[in-house]
Amino acid sequence: MEYRTQDTPPALASALAFFDRLNAAGVHYGIFKSSRNTLVALAGDQDLDILVARSDYCKFCAIAGDSAGIRSVNHASLVSAGREDWFIPDFERGKYLHLDVHTAIRLGGKFNKRYPFLNYEDVRRWNHVVVGSCSIPIVSSEDEAAITLSRLAFRAPILAFDSWHRLRGTWAEELDELLSNGAGEIHTCCLVIGDPPLGCQVERRGEGIVVRRADLAAIRRMVTARRGAPVYATIADVLVNVFAATRYSAARLLNRMSPGLTIDRRRPARGGLLVAMIAPDGMGKTTQVTRMWRLFDWKFSCARLYLGTGDGEGWWLRRAIRSLYLRRRTAISASIDEFGGETARRGIRSRMIGVLLSLWGALTALERYMRVRAARRMADRGVIVICDRWPQSLQAGLMDGPSRPAGNRPNLFRRWELSLYERMSSVPLDLTVHLMGDYETAETRKPGELTRDAFERRIALMRKLQATTPQVQVVDADADIDQVSKSVFRLIWQSL
Repeated sequence: MEYRTQDTPPALASALAFFDRLNAAGVHYGIFKSSRNTLVALAGDQDLDILVARSDYCKFCAIAGDSAGIRSVNHASLVSAGREDWFIPDFERGKYLHLDVHTAIRLGGKFNKRYPFLNYEDVRRWNHVVVGSCSIPIVSSEDEAAITLSRLAFRAPILAFDSWHRLRGTWAEELDELLSNGAGEIHTCCLVIGDPPLGCQVERRGEGIVVRRADLAAIRRMVTARRGAPVYATIADVLVNVFAATRYSAARLLNRMSPGLTIDRRRPARGGLLVAMIAPDGMGKTTQVTRMWRLFDWKFSCARLYLGTGDGEGWWLRRAIRSLYLRRRTAISASIDEFGGETARRGIRSRMIGVLLSLWGALTALERYMRVRAARRMADRGVIVICDRWPQSLQAGLMDGPSRPAGNRPNLFRRWELSLYERMSSVPLDLTVHLMGDYETAETRKPGELTRDAFERRIALMRKLQATTPQVQVVDADADIDQVSKSVFRLIWQSL
């Protein structure tokens, strides 16, 4: 078989080292599905389905754990016995290898794989593909075609008037590449499947590939009979699959409407993670949040939250007060300075300004408090939550802390705001990442965003936060953006 080599990124070094360790330990395993995409998968851009001998499963898990691998729990509609997901990181590339690990090949609908079909020992012939210096077992083309047709037998429509089933999409691409062997033509062939052996006739007709429905039905009957399924199993399996598919689709829809509301994909076996990225403007905080979210959202239930007070997000009343403040910032600041000391004789205008600013601070705190609670709930549910900023209560008017006080006498709104920040400070974070760097770096990336004095005050506050919270992880933000991403990826992965 020819494997795709054009425009394929190099294989992850950690993936090849992992397979080398499996080979050295004598673990019996092999790739049994979508083998034509092996090189793409080894580069960390696609799943890799491997079949592991049941007797070597514990040995496989031990090696995966020693390779910093983590295991995940899938959505309930996609869980099947004898299958689980493992992820092997490559810290040098800032990516990870996704392994669909099977101890038995199971057949059924996409959401109802209930029939064990083949074990590692049942595969007749294993070939090998050499990537670098690593040799990886891959099922032979004939065996993979037989497995693909067996899977198709449970996915093809049961009721149809045509005696031949026309393949579409990836099914047709896989069989075309497996059976044509690069010759470009598939003559009528008959693959032997199962025990007792059954034939499955495949033909090329025009531009497509067709499979005889009677042969697919015979495969279904053979497998269900071997597993002791009742006579009504065919109809029951369809109904169960439709119910599970509906539940899965509903979870995906709910998550699109409200991200993090439910688990719609995988979650780490040890539970979710609440991560906060903190840095002055210009250190690449938002860039890293977006990169990490895209990286983990590829396979995991992942959400990102913005906890700042930007114009484009948040409650309309809070944004309206902020817009009013920005338009009249100079006059409002002067009014605040007027009653910054003696407050007994203030005018109506000054009092109204003070009340509005206190209301704005309270609304901001309440909005942040609700997002902080939502983030903690999502992480406890199993979601990887990555937050852009995180509230602090050490210093007012700086880096997502309480608002600047309007006067010396706190009113009801001000007391409420401070109490909310105290509550937020009690919500635990699983990982806090501080991006620290020089003012020159911030000025280069975001010219004119902060003065040197404002930048230094933020750095001083971050050092104070590090002293009060020793588990904070510090990353050098002056490094190349890709290098910063790799450092952040390593910290998040190690926390998982």
